[in-house]
Amino acid sequence: MIKPNIALAFLLTGLLAACGGGSGDSVVPETGTGTGTGDDGTTGTVDNGDGTTDDITTGTNIENPRLGTGTGSGFVSGTLKISSTNLSAGGTTNVSAVIVDSDNGNAKIVSQKYGVVFTSTCSESDPAKASFSRANSITSSGEVSVTYEAQGCSGTDIISFKLYPVEGSNVQETELLHTATGTVTVQPPEVGSITYVSTDSPAISVSTIANSLLPRLTDVIFKVVDETNNPIAGKSVEFSLSNTNGGITLALDSGITDENGQVKAVVRGGTTHAITSVKATTLANDNVTEITTNSLPISVTTGLPRQDRFTLSLNTFNPGAYNVDSVVVGVTATLGDAFGNPVPDGTVVNFTAESGLVGSSCETTGGRCSVSWSSGGVRPGNADVSLNLVNEQIGMTTILAYSQGEAGFTDGNADFLFDTNEPFLAYEEPFRDDNWNSLVDVNAGQPVEAFIDSDYNGTHSAAPSLYQGALCSTAARGLGHCGSLMHVRAQTRLMQSVANSVVMRFFNGSAPFVETTTPSLDPSGSGSFCVVLQDDNGNIPASGTTFSAAGDGYKIYGSTGVVPNSVGKIEQSGMPDYGAVYCVDYELDGIPVEIVVTATSGSLTRSQRLQ
Repeated sequence: MIKPNIALAFLLTGLLAACGGGSGDSVVPETGTGTGTGDDGTTGTVDNGDGTTDDITTGTNIENPRLGTGTGSGFVSGTLKISSTNLSAGGTTNVSAVIVDSDNGNAKIVSQKYGVVFTSTCSESDPAKASFSRANSITSSGEVSVTYEAQGCSGTDIISFKLYPVEGSNVQETELLHTATGTVTVQPPEVGSITYVSTDSPAISVSTIANSLLPRLTDVIFKVVDETNNPIAGKSVEFSLSNTNGGITLALDSGITDENGQVKAVVRGGTTHAITSVKATTLANDNVTEITTNSLPISVTTGLPRQDRFTLSLNTFNPGAYNVDSVVVGVTATLGDAFGNPVPDGTVVNFTAESGLVGSSCETTGGRCSVSWSSGGVRPGNADVSLNLVNEQIGMTTILAYSQGEAGFTDGNADFLFDTNEPFLAYEEPFRDDNWNSLVDVNAGQPVEAFIDSDYNGTHSAAPSLYQGALCSTAARGLGHCGSLMHVRAQTRLMQSVANSVVMRFFNGSAPFVETTTPSLDPSGSGSFCVVLQDDNGNIPASGTTFSAAGDGYKIYGSTGVVPNSVGKIEQSGMPDYGAVYCVDYELDGIPVEIVVTATSGSLTRSQRLQ
C-alpha cells in the first residue's frame, strides 16, 4: 500500500500533468461520480504496484465514510480482510480494512483523519481471551490494520472495526460512523500443563472442633493452561487425596475449570492428626494421556493449645520497680498444640497480674505473643490487710496467662485419639497463685486469689474425672470424655526490687553457712567467704547490679559480674531466702582484698576492704 503522503504527492503530480505541467501517467484525474460531496476535492486512481489500483479522493467534506475491503466498484462494505481465518490456539493473524467515501464512488479517503477501535467477542470477555497489537488507530491514509492474537479463545470469534471521527489527537467514541466485521475460527487448545496454584489454608482442624482460627475446610486451586500458557476454560479435572487417614475427604471428586483456567478442590478434615495432599488429573486432547500435579501438603490438626505446651517468660525477673513507676517488663506466652505445632495465628491469650499493669490479651503469631507489664500502684506486701490479699514476700508479683485448650493424654496406640484405657490429666480451674503455695487461699470460705470461672458457676471448681479435650475415640465420648475444653494456663513471678539499693551480707565460705559481720582473712594466706547481695527489702538487687572482688596482694577466684536475672530465691541452709550469692576464694599475695558492688544505675557503689 502507498502511504498517505506519497499518495497525495502522486495525485498532485497527476493534476499538474493534466494542466500541462507534467507528463506522468500514474494518476488519471476524473470528475467525481458521487453526489452530495459538496467539496472541492478530486478523485483519481493509484497504482498499488501489484497489478491493482485503488480509487482515492482528497475530499474534506465527507458525510458517509464506510469501512470495508476494496475500493470503487470492488468495495465490499462492512467486511474485514483477514489474512488467516483458521487459527491454532494462541495463533495470530493480520486484519485490515479501508475507509472510503460511499457518496463518491467508494473512493479511498486520503485527506481526512479517522479513528478505528478494534474489538472482538473474545477480547471483551472477562478475562480477555484474545488481544490486538493495539487498541485503536488514527489514520489519514484510508487504510488500517492490526494483528489479532487468540489467547485462550476457542471456536468462532467475531472481530469488529469501529469507525469514529477524530478531534485533534482524540478518537471521538461517542459518534460511531460505521462498523466492519470478520470471523476467525480458533482451534481447541492443546492442553499444555496443569499446575498447583494455592491452598487457602495449609492447616485445617479435625472434624470435632469448630474453630474460627483453624478452618474445617480448605480450598486447593489448580490451573490448566495450553501450550502457549493461556488458560483453558471448561476443562474437566479429577481430584484424589494422598492420605485419607481419620476420614479426610474431598467435597467433590472433580471440577470444571473457569474462565481463568482454574478449578477448586475442597478438602475436609477427619477425626485425627494427619498430613495429606491433593492430586489433580486432567486429560490431553487425545482423551487418553493423563496430565497430573500435586498440591503442597495440608495438615489436619487440633490447633488447640495443650497444657504441657504452654509456657510464660519474662525478659526481666528483677526490675528496679519497687520504688519506681512505669518500669516495663516484656511478658511472652508460647503455645503449642497436642502435636507440638504452633497454635494458629490469632489464638487469644489473656493475662492478669497481682500488682502493676499488664496487657489484657494478645494474639499469637507463630505460636507466640507478648504483652508488657509495668510497675505502678500499691506493691505487694503493702496492701490494706482488709482486702485479705496474700503474699509471702514483699515485692513479689505473680502474673497469670490463660487460653482455651485441652489437658493432654498419653497416646498408647498412636491413633491421636484419647481412648478409655489411656492415662490423661485433668485440671482445676486456673487461679493466680499470689503466695506460690499451689492452693487457692480462702477467707471466710471464699477464695482471696483471682481465679478463672471456666464453667460460670460462681465458685472455683476442682479437676473433673473426665478428659478435657477434643480428640476422643467414639468409646471415650460415649463415657462422657471430651465433653468440654479447659483453660490452659501458665504463671510466673517477678521481684520488684528497690532501685539503687544494695546491702552486703557476709557468710563463711562453705556449708553450713553462718553469717558474719565482716569476714577475717585467713592468716595462713588462703581461704573463702560468700557475699549475699540484697536490696533494702531483703530481696535480690535490681537487674544490672554488679559484684566484683579484687586484691592487689591476692589471687581472687569465684563468681563475679551482674546479678542473675531471676527472682533471687536462695536454696542454701543458713542463708536468707532471697538475694544474689557470690562466693570468693583468695590466696595471699601481699595486699588486702577489696569488695566493690555497683547498683543498677551506677550512681550507688558499696565497697569494703578485708584485712
